[in-house]
Amino acid sequence: MKKVLFVLLLTGFGFFAYAYINVKPTPEISRTLSFPVSGKSKIGSFWGDKRDGGKRRHEGIDIFARKGTPVVALCDGIIVSSGNTPRGGKTLWLQSARFPWKAYYAHLDQKKVRAGQVVKKGQVIGTVGNTGNAKHTPSHLHFGIYKLFGGAENPLPWVKYSKKALIKARK
Repeated sequence: MKKVLFVLLLTGFGFFAYAYINVKPTPEISRTLSFPVSGKSKIGSFWGDKRDGGKRRHEGIDIFARKGTPVVALCDGIIVSSGNTPRGGKTLWLQSARFPWKAYYAHLDQKKVRAGQVVKKGQVIGTVGNTGNAKHTPSHLHFGIYKLFGGAENPLPWVKYSKKALIKARK
């Protein structure tokens, strides 16, 4: 009897874990998130675009905006990493509190949060820049979504219907 209960419990957990890990973006979910850049911006580079002469593919979207434009947390979560890399420049990784993925923010001009910090949806976490391998390009945010298992996925469906956070200008 104990073995049967254990198998049932394990099977139930497996179905729950599978459903959690395989969350797909929908317009309804997208509307619950904040667009990563507050203010005037335009997506100018998309998932799968060629990079480095076709040696690799773009694993995100590039959101172009003026340098210093606020970058916000698209959801509640925790900043799990803050770095500075040759490719991404000033970067942040946000682990979603609700979804089984991390959001990647790259080429930031400034970081306004630190690793380990809990953030709320719409909170300013940095500003748009052109650091890393983007130093000779117009200012933009490289934004990506990385599943806990399986790597990068197209972030556009996650933010396509999201609203921009309203950030009050400081005096």
